[in-house]
Amino acid sequence: MQRPLVSILTPMYNTEKYVHRLLDSVLAQDYPAIEMVVVDDGSTDGSRAVVESYVGRFAAKGYALHCFHQPNSGQSVAIKNGLQRVTGAYLAWPDSDDFYTTPDAISKMVRALESSAPEFQLVRTQVRYVQDPSLELLRIEGLDAREEEDPSLFEDCLFTLNGFYHCAGSYLVRTAVLKDLTGFDIYSEKNAGQNWQLLVPILYRYRCKTILEPLFTVVERSASHSRGQYSGYARDVVKKEAYLRTQRATLERIADIPEDKRARYLKQLQALSDRRMLDMAIHRNNRAGALEWLRRCKDGMDKAEYRAKNICLHLPGGTRLLNAYKDLHHRLYLLKKSLKKRA
Repeated sequence: MQRPLVSILTPMYNTEKYVHRLLDSVLAQDYPAIEMVVVDDGSTDGSRAVVESYVGRFAAKGYALHCFHQPNSGQSVAIKNGLQRVTGAYLAWPDSDDFYTTPDAISKMVRALESSAPEFQLVRTQVRYVQDPSLELLRIEGLDAREEEDPSLFEDCLFTLNGFYHCAGSYLVRTAVLKDLTGFDIYSEKNAGQNWQLLVPILYRYRCKTILEPLFTVVERSASHSRGQYSGYARDVVKKEAYLRTQRATLERIADIPEDKRARYLKQLQALSDRRMLDMAIHRNNRAGALEWLRRCKDGMDKAEYRAKNICLHLPGGTRLLNAYKDLHHRLYLLKKSLKKRA
């Protein structure tokens, strides 16, 4: 029996030394019908040559591998362009420097969708995070996830709350559903990622099934295009402003959200973004930035919290004091959580 085709769409930028791990992990899959579309986002190293060297190996297994080039425009533009080229019934979109953990990852994800009720049109797995170059395990994401997530996952995704994770390669969606909801016309800009644009419209309409196994691996390295391209306060601001534009634009494109609910979501996004900007400025010990974001957050902040932070930020070393308090609070939370598990 012929199995439905799975499309794996990957944006790539300067991952010559790493993309082989993803390619090898796709070649190792036991699922019989896979096409892989790699969009080279203007790489200046040998990334494209590495991908092209695998074309014959993919063909020998009965898989297809295509590599397309675009001027450096960012991951979201690469995904948007690549969506026009995929032909599979299912779609995954891993980053080029990560990889599938096990040979049955794709098979398990497809089976999970095929065996689910119609309200489930998206599946995800838990995620292993490892350190480059040793690949030593750092943590596993999704340990608190439920096998069948409820509709509130939409808001968790939109606002990045309650442990929601956007890890690209851990998701698989029915391609026709994504096309119906977005027309493959997703918001794109140089600094925007691609996950909100794909996940938010699906989760507004459908539920997500979680496979409680870490079938995908993320490699953490300082030079990663998606996780390490920003450093310093000013560049962090650029990144987070791009995030907010992406969230707003994606929300605006969902046609069936009632306007009063959309307005409420947009207001919440702005308030949450301002709070995260404040936290980031404090974390970066940028006193001037923290005072500016504190001013913007004042109306939505508890008065006692505002006064305490305002006083601290006017003291010498105030940002360091606030960071020390936050670290202590987090350590106490982890201790409480550990004791609760032991009880």
